[in-house]
Amino acid sequence: MKIVYLGAEVPSNRTLLESTSATHVGVSFWGLTKRGLPQNKTYLLKNYFKDHLYIYVYPGIPKSEELTSDALLDFAAEYEDFIANNIDRINMFSEIAADEEFVAQQRKSAWSQVPPSKFLPAWSPESGFAELNLLGSNYLDIAIPGESLEDNQQLITVMRTLVRKHGTRFHILGSAKPDTLRQITAETASTMSWLSPMRNGETIVWDGTKLVRYPARMKDQARPRYRNAYLKAGLDVDKILEDDDKEVCRLAVWSYLQYEARLNGVIPEDTEKLYDNNDLPVSDESGETAPANSDKRGVSARKLEPRTAEEMGNLPVFGYEMKQVVESENGVEVFKEVPVVQSQSVSLRVCDTCFVAANCPAFKPQSVCAFKLPVEVKTKDQLKSLINAIIEMQGQRVAFMRFTEEMNGGYADPNVSKEIDRLFKLIKTTKELDDSREFIRMTVERQGSAGVLSSIFGDKANVLKELPSNGLNEEQTTEVIKDLTKE
Repeated sequence: MKIVYLGAEVPSNRTLLESTSATHVGVSFWGLTKRGLPQNKTYLLKNYFKDHLYIYVYPGIPKSEELTSDALLDFAAEYEDFIANNIDRINMFSEIAADEEFVAQQRKSAWSQVPPSKFLPAWSPESGFAELNLLGSNYLDIAIPGESLEDNQQLITVMRTLVRKHGTRFHILGSAKPDTLRQITAETASTMSWLSPMRNGETIVWDGTKLVRYPARMKDQARPRYRNAYLKAGLDVDKILEDDDKEVCRLAVWSYLQYEARLNGVIPEDTEKLYDNNDLPVSDESGETAPANSDKRGVSARKLEPRTAEEMGNLPVFGYEMKQVVESENGVEVFKEVPVVQSQSVSLRVCDTCFVAANCPAFKPQSVCAFKLPVEVKTKDQLKSLINAIIEMQGQRVAFMRFTEEMNGGYADPNVSKEIDRLFKLIKTTKELDDSREFIRMTVERQGSAGVLSSIFGDKANVLKELPSNGLNEEQTTEVIKDLTKE
C-alpha cells in the first residue's frame, strides 16, 4: 500500500514534497486550472516534477461546485487534453465522477484509447453495490471515495469479496485513516492531511507504534515529548519546536511514511516508542481524523420524537404467537391472550455484511441469507434429537482435534482434553433424560425431648426400651419391626 500526498499542483507543496522521502504525489487538475495554465504552451508534468516521483492525477472538482452541463463538458474536454499530453508521465489518473450516462460515454470515447493500467474508474456510492461488482468484473483498479468507507461495513465486505474473487486493487480517494486501512486491502490511499500542520497548526507524528494527531492547542505540550522521533527522522528539532511550517509538514510526511511501512510489514509491531514524557496522555485521535474543538457549554437534553402505533413492531429476533390463557383476577377466572416467544427459523443475515461472506458458497450480493435454521424443541424426543446431533458434532470435533494433535508430534494438547470433557458432559445429560426411575425422598426433623420415631409411631416405639437384657436374636428383631410397622 502506498500513500499519495495530494496538493502537489501547488509549486510550494511540490518543492516541499521533493525535500522529503515521499515518492507518490497527487495532482488536482481543477487546482491547476484555478492557478492558471499557460496560454501559449502546453503544460507538461515532466517539466515540473522530478523523474523519481509517481504522479497520480485527479479531476479534483470540489463538492461545493455545481457545474452546469456545458461547464462540465468544457472541463472534461480540457481534462482529456491534459491527460493525452501527459500520459507518458502520469502513473495513474482518475475519471470525472458524474451521472451514469456521462461516465459511460467518457469510458467509451475518451478513455478507451488510454492504457488500461493507467485508467482509474471511480465508483460512486449513489450507483450502488451492483455497479461496484460490475466494475470489479471489468477493471483491475477501482477508485473508492474515502468518505463512503465511514462505518460502512457492508462496503468493506463487498470490497473484500472482489479482492478474493477478481484480485481487484482499490485506491482510496481523499482518506488515509488508519482505522479504515486496517480493515481493507488498498493499493493506494491519497490524503491532504500532511498539510494540516501548515494550515491548522496541528501535529502529526509517528510515535514508534502508531500515527497520532494533536490539535493546534496542544502543540506546546505535545511537540517537546517527541524529540527522539525528530532525531530519527533527521529533522531540525529547534525548527519544529519553533513552529516552522515546512519542518512540521516534513514531520507529517515522515510519519505517514512510517505508517505506510508498518502497513506493508516493513516495521515490526514491537518497535520501541519514540517519546519520553510518560506524564502526558497520548492523543486518542487517529492520524487522519481532524481533532474536535473543545466545547465547554452545558449538555442540553435531547428531544425525542415519539413513534406512532403503526411504526412500532416486534424485534425480529424471536417469533411471537398469541395464545389464550386463563388467569384469576379477584377470584374470577378470565381469558386473556398473551404473547408466547418462539424460535425464528428465518435468518436476518445479509450476504454483503455476513461474517463468512468471503468463504460462503451461496454468497450473492445484496441478498438475504440462503440458509435457514429450522431448530424446534417442544417435546422430549426433539430435545434428545438435538442433544444427539450436538454429541455427534462434538465427537467429530474431538476426533479432528486428536488427529491434529497426532500430526503435531503427539504432545498432549489441553484443548483436546477440554473438548473431551464437554463431550462426556453432553453424554451425561442424555443419560439423565433417559432415566425413568421414580423415587421419593423425605427429610424428617424434630425439635424436643421425644424422638422422631416416638412422634410417628407412639407407644409402639417404647417396645424398643423393653428389650431383654441378653439381647435379641434375628427372629426376635424381625418380630419387633413387624409389630412397630402394624397399623
